Formats: sequence, structure tokens, C-alpha cells
Amino acid sequence: MAEKFLHTTLQCLTAIAQHHGLQVNPERLIHDYALTAEEPSSAMLLGMASSIGLKARLRQLTVDKLLGQKGVFPLLARMKDGNSMIVVGARGDDGGVLAVLDPLGDLGSVKMLEPSAFQALWSGEVLFLKRTSKLTDTRQPFGLRWFIPEILQQKAAFRDIAIAAMAMNVLGLASPIFFQLVIDKVLVHHSVSTLWVLAVGIVIALLFESTFGFMRRMLTLWGTNKIDIRLTRRTFAQLLSLPIDYFETTSAGVVVRHMQQMEKIRNFLTGRMFSTALDLTALFILLPILFSYSIKLAMIVLLFTLMISAIVAILVPTFQRRLNDLYTAEGERQALMVETIHGMRTVKALAIEPMQRRAWDQRSANALTQHFRVGQISIAGNAITDFLGKLLPVVIIVIGAQDVFDQTLSVGALIAFQMLSGRVSSP
Repeated sequence: MAEKFLHTTLQCLTAIAQHHGLQVNPERLIHDYALTAEEPSSAMLLGMASSIGLKARLRQLTVDKLLGQKGVFPLLARMKDGNSMIVVGARGDDGGVLAVLDPLGDLGSVKMLEPSAFQALWSGEVLFLKRTSKLTDTRQPFGLRWFIPEILQQKAAFRDIAIAAMAMNVLGLASPIFFQLVIDKVLVHHSVSTLWVLAVGIVIALLFESTFGFMRRMLTLWGTNKIDIRLTRRTFAQLLSLPIDYFETTSAGVVVRHMQQMEKIRNFLTGRMFSTALDLTALFILLPILFSYSIKLAMIVLLFTLMISAIVAILVPTFQRRLNDLYTAEGERQALMVETIHGMRTVKALAIEPMQRRAWDQRSANALTQHFRVGQISIAGNAITDFLGKLLPVVIIVIGAQDVFDQTLSVGALIAFQMLSGRVSSP
């Protein structure tokens, strides 16, 4: 590669692009950017990376911070002499070591450098590079976005689900309006005929709401099943494509546990998250209606909703950290169980059952401790939000009763407002 063009920065950029599955023509880059014998500047390098499909970010780091980086390799490091190297990995323990590829040497041979030796050559400038992926790209790195292409394959089903949910939101207004009319009109005027008309109307509305609910659940089941089969095929194919080194350095139990998380992630995206998003669309219908009843009571509902949201937002980081610890602990416990079952002949032959029992007890104790820590934060959050959720209708009744006394709000309207307010705070 060095015989074709002399720019070490371009060689590094091309090698990293190939690592991310991109085919790059270096000569085309030299021509497009009119490169001379000098190395391209950092600003020009950012433009090159963007043009070939890489997202680039330039940073100034110390060696200690570089050793602490996780999941960002390979990255491009600029040297003091203007040349560049590829940092393919770093380890911070035992004094630290950096694995680098030098274009002036052999790009196929990794050099292990001490931090002090690397610092003597390095300018402190690094370029983080990753492949830019569209939402519909099926070859993007694993993450939440990895599920989006499969979900978009079923966009027709989810469109129908959204339509059914919006219809349910509108039909959900029937019950509050029914109670309001019965209390304010029927009971006051003793109108039996009106009562029967309203009763027939609410029954029809409830039947339609139940029908749309059934259609929504059936469409969700149908769509998620199709997503599941495609995801399981992709994940198993991805598993088979991994190098043998991965399986030699990762326990079978951990791999199995990772594979088992696929359905949970999909269920979160297409189940809870999607349902919550659909429920939030009801706010565009409910909030104007609440404000039409009473601006003061509507502001109280918004205040309680914001308080509950703030509490959830405060607890989420801690909850996430504890969930990660729990996942790690459960993965270690399952790894021990799977490896013990697979190697039971060896366990029996070496008579190491006591050692395995002790290891199992230790990992089980750690997993139970993490379960307890997750349960603590969950119980605390639920207790606070449940209290606020139960306090809201009390406050509405107390404040609303004053408006009823002042004849600015009817009893039926207060009951209807009470029923609608719960749907605002629940998502």
C-alpha cells in the first residue's frame, strides 16, 4: 500500500474504512482533494471521512484518557512528525499498553507500545471514526438502531396499530361525557328517555372501543411475530459469523444469555415503548379538553405529571446502573451453570464438586444482592409515584368542589375531569 501513495494518514483512513466494511479508492481521494506530498490537514481529514461514509470526531487526549477508552477502536492518531498511526486497542492495567499499526512499517503487524514510548511520538490528537448508518441499513452495528430496519419492514401493521390507538383515544372520551350528561342533565331533569338514549350510545361506543382494542392487540401480535423470526435468523447468522477467538475468550453461558435478551429488547421497543408513545398522542386530545373544563385544574394535573416525570428521570440513571450490575451478575451465574453442565464429566473426574458449589453460592449471592438493590430503587420510585398518583384525584376533588360551590363548574364536569385526568398522568 505504501508503494502506491505516501500519505500515512490516507493509509490509516483507508484501513479503518475497510474495517467498517467500506470500500475506498485512495487514488480517488488523492485526486478529489488535490493532495500533494504533504499529509492532509485534520480539517481535510474530517471531510474525507464524511465523504466515504464515516462519522469522524477530532479530540485532544492525554495518554491516560486514551488508555481508558472503551469501544472506540480502531482510531486514528496523529504523530508529532505529521504522520499517522492506527490505535487498534489499549489496556490500562499493569502500567498500560497500546496496540498500534504503523503504515511506515507493516499494516498487518501490530506493535505493542508502552504509554511513555507512544507519548514520545504522539501529538495528542486522535480521530474517532465510526460508520454512519441509515435507519434502514441492515448492516449497522448492534444497538437499539439495529432493530429499526426490522420494525420498518412491518410499518403497515404498526400504522394500522396507531390508527386503532387513535380511534380508541377518541372513543375513550365517551365514558366521561356519559357520566357528565347523566349527572348534569338526566338526574336534574328526571329524563328517563334521555338516559336510555345515552345508555345505548355508551354501549355502542364501548363495543367499538373493545373492537379496536382487539384489532390493536392482534396486529401487534402478528407484527411482532414476524419481527421475531427475522431477528432470530439475523442474530444466529451473526453468531455464526463471529471469529473463533470470540468463543474461546467468552464463556458459553454469557453468549447464551446475550442471545436470550433479543426478545426482551424487541418487546420493549414494539411493546412498552410503542404503547407509551401511542398513549402520549392522546395528550393532544385530552389536554385541550381538560383546559376547556378548568384551566386551574388542568394546571394542577400538569404539575403532578411533571413531578412524576422528574422523579422518574432522577431515578433512571441509578436504576440503569443497578440493572447493568444485575445483568452482569446473572450472566456470570448462568455461565457457571452452563459450563458446569457441559463439563460435568471433567467435574466428576477431578472431584471438584465442592469448588463448583462454592463458586455457585458466591455468584448466586452476588446475583441476589443485585436483585435486592434493583428492587430497592424500584420500590422507592413506585412508592413516590403511587403516592402522587393517588394524591392527584384528592386534590382535584378538593379544588374542584370549591369551583362547584362557586358555580363555575358542574358536578358532572368535575367527575368527567377526574376520569380524564388519570389518562394524562398514567403514561
